[in-house]
Amino acid sequence: MDPLTASLMAIGSGSAAGLRPYFTVLALGIAGLAIPDTAPEMIASAAQQIPESISNPWVLAICAVLAIGEAGLDKIPFLNLSMETVSVWLRPVFGALVGIGLGANSGAEVAVVTGLLGAGSALSVSLGKSSLTAATNVVPEPVTHWVRSLIEDFGALVLVLAAVLLPVLAALLGLAAVAIGFLLYRMFRKAYRSLKSKFGNAKDKQAAARAAREAQHSDGRKASTWQSLKLIASGTDPENPDPAATRG
Repeated sequence: MDPLTASLMAIGSGSAAGLRPYFTVLALGIAGLAIPDTAPEMIASAAQQIPESISNPWVLAICAVLAIGEAGLDKIPFLNLSMETVSVWLRPVFGALVGIGLGANSGAEVAVVTGLLGAGSALSVSLGKSSLTAATNVVPEPVTHWVRSLIEDFGALVLVLAAVLLPVLAALLGLAAVAIGFLLYRMFRKAYRSLKSKFGNAKDKQAAARAAREAQHSDGRKASTWQSLKLIASGTDPENPDPAATRG
């Protein structure tokens, strides 16, 4: 068996697993059963890398049910986001298992390499997918979710087909998907931290203003909310303000 072909397929199928793990296993298993030995050498070589465990009819049946369920739930707002809490880490596991299976026929060392390639590519794509899912949940209407999910369906289909028919193209597309996933994750994290910092500061200021009002009431002093905010903005301790600042 060709270790290079297994590695290229691991990158492509791992990236596909980062989008649709159950569909990836289903498509690879069907390809392993359907492609004959008389197929062109490149396609036949790729098909030979697919292990029998993936082509098992029971595995295919279970993955078919799960793939349909995942594709449907992914298009429902908020429900897809709750599903991501588990799926974001489950998809790299599938990428690793598929990669190990693809490299198993080439030896244990190759299986370790292909497993790492599958897990790494699936992880980056999975993080990008989860970030995009979270971002689209800001929009209440369902059209955005359907468009995003259908693009992911199509992307997984293209990656799996390329992994079987043109492993080199699959690896190139997989690396592109990995880069896009990483960029989406970085953008989401940056936006999340910015929003968290902004709203966190607002909550801190509200709590400080409330503490200032309570301290003034307990001391028998009266001050407006505006005066309390002025004390906070000036860096003065609201519980022990300077009398001159209070009068201002």
